[in-house]
Amino acid sequence: MNKTYFIIYVDDIEKTKMFYELLFDVKPTIDEPGMCELELPNGAVLGIMPNTSLEKLFGAEYRVNEKKKASPKFEFYFQVDNAEALYQKALQLGALSLRKFTKMDWGDRVAYCVNHDGHILAFAERME
Repeated sequence: MNKTYFIIYVDDIEKTKMFYELLFDVKPTIDEPGMCELELPNGAVLGIMPNTSLEKLFGAEYRVNEKKKASPKFEFYFQVDNAEALYQKALQLGALSLRKFTKMDWGDRVAYCVNHDGHILAFAERME
C-alpha cells in the first residue's frame, strides 16, 4: 500500500479546509474548488470534497437532501503523542466536546468532540 486517503464530503469546503489546516498546522497539497487534500502526520491524506460532488460522481440518487436530519456518520480516530493539545485546539476552532479524556478498556486515553460538519473527532494517546 502506498498511501491511505480518507475522503469526506462537506457542505462548506472552505470552512472545513481551514479547520483541518489550523488543527494540524498543514497546507493543502491540492486546493481546487471541488477538491482539497491535506497530508496528515504519518502519511495519510485527508481529502475534502463538497457534498455537491456526490451527485456528479455517483448519480442522482446521491443528490444532497436538504431536509434530511444530519447525524454523525464518520469518526476520525487520531492516535497521537499530543492528544490533549489537539483536542483543546479543536475546541478552540469551534468543535464541541462530547467526552473528556477517559481511559478506555482497549488501552487508550481518549477525548471526543464533534466539528461543524458533524464529524466525530477522537484524540487518543496509547497508555503503556
